[in-house]
Amino acid sequence: MKKLAVLLMTLLLSAVLCMGFVGCRSTGNDINEGNEYTDDAVTITVAIKADTTERTYMSAFSRAFNEVNKSIKIELITFADYQQAMNNYIASDSMPDVVYTTGDGHHPYSGSGHYLDLTPYFERDGIDVDDYYSMSIDSARMTNDPASEDYDGIYFMPRDYNRLTIMYNKDIFDKAGLAYPTEDWTWDDFISICRQLREKMNNNENGLSTYMYPADLLLNGNVGMFTALTMEGGKLVDENGMSVVNSQETQLAYEALRNYVKDGLIIDPTKSSSVSFERNTIAISACVRPVLPNYINDVNMDFVSYPLNGDTGLVAAGCNGYAISATSEHKEEAWEFVKFIGSEAGQRAFATTSGCVPVLRTVAEDENATWRQFTNARGDQMNHAAFIDNTDSNGNDRDLYLNIFDKRDPRIMQSLLTLMGECGYSCLHDTYNGRGSIAAITAYYQEQINEYSYIG
Repeated sequence: MKKLAVLLMTLLLSAVLCMGFVGCRSTGNDINEGNEYTDDAVTITVAIKADTTERTYMSAFSRAFNEVNKSIKIELITFADYQQAMNNYIASDSMPDVVYTTGDGHHPYSGSGHYLDLTPYFERDGIDVDDYYSMSIDSARMTNDPASEDYDGIYFMPRDYNRLTIMYNKDIFDKAGLAYPTEDWTWDDFISICRQLREKMNNNENGLSTYMYPADLLLNGNVGMFTALTMEGGKLVDENGMSVVNSQETQLAYEALRNYVKDGLIIDPTKSSSVSFERNTIAISACVRPVLPNYINDVNMDFVSYPLNGDTGLVAAGCNGYAISATSEHKEEAWEFVKFIGSEAGQRAFATTSGCVPVLRTVAEDENATWRQFTNARGDQMNHAAFIDNTDSNGNDRDLYLNIFDKRDPRIMQSLLTLMGECGYSCLHDTYNGRGSIAAITAYYQEQINEYSYIG
């Protein structure tokens, strides 16, 4: 499995991003290499990010799909920026048959009718959504509220299940003389460990140094920030989907995170830094599965579940997947392909890449599945189960749905999430990004978010 990680890194280093108005068609036949097709095979266009890892995933799907269906061929199109590419596809009426999308990014296009509602296909072909991680299925909907009239729609086939997890550097823990974190650790345990690490780093003990950091919680994005806020008791929205970032609980949560940054426990997301987990200068880092190839050969590491805080904390989770264009002339062929991606055979093929957690429970929870087999830099087995440990000791689901404004107009979802990102950045900025205080920041952004409306 270490060879697989080396392969992924080699592919990443050789990537060539293609730019253009609506995207670049794959020059080469790499994802179809070795495939055989019938003379009357139908070609469907599939658009993905111009990322070699994404190409690796698509190659695995293409080869496995060809083993069971030789009448459909994949023509790959790549894009550098999802939103720009989608807007260009729409403006030029050139939407590919299948489009890669993210759980927190599909709403503007699903909500405006550009992505096909796949629910009738799921129902027709007897696909049980309970076979998949619920957060991934919810991410493919307009809303996760069963009472909503929009609840039943599924606008893309989920490919993976990405839950925020913790990776830690075993060498740094060994140098600090601290025990490795365990699956039952809490948020208080995490903060305590960070304080101990900070002290030892400040004292330059046993090869540790002041320029190192105890933790990186990815507070520069909503995935990390939303999770950390809930651990500190913060609330994001009310029962009607309106922002409550100006609530006392959330102000205090931002203040606590700001103090952790000030005390040097968590890396400051508002400043550039030369330290990184990959360089063995951060002890604990929040992560999602796709980043693993960046570290696997360089760090003596392992995984542990994100630490919970009683009944308040939730851990952000979401997914990626593939939507079908509502204007596709090959909807049935496109469906056959995306259906395969979510099938047992498709998910087994996906698992061989090891870069993501399969969305199909039977594959994700199979201890012998390929994605759970590869080792760390020293050849040690790792705790891959941490990526799917989404319940607490009482069996309660602790996943945090990222599309928190799902009761609002889906066309403005991404804009509202962008405003939340700006709010978090300003609250942690050393000068409050010119807004004076956390109270002033949260008051401003709560008003901006709650008054925001779609302008056609």
